[in-house]
Amino acid sequence: IGFGPPTALTREIMKKVAFDNFEDGLITEEYLSEEELEEASFLKPSNFVGVVFKDSMSYQLRFHDSIAMASIYMESR
Repeated sequence: IGFGPPTALTREIMKKVAFDNFEDGLITEEYLSEEELEEASFLKPSNFVGVVFKDSMSYQLRFHDSIAMASIYMESR
């Protein structure tokens, strides 16, 4: 999983995700910008997932060929 931008809060969130939810841990990589993360995703395997933190309450998940928005503010369908 790649994520960005790297801040104390985003690092803590990703650390918790990696070690609390996966038995063997999870490899995370920091990217300084959304563009850097997007470029890296083209070079990574198809199971690469990017997380772009928009603010302290919202983020976007980036998959190899699509974007999925996630936020606690999104209305339920």
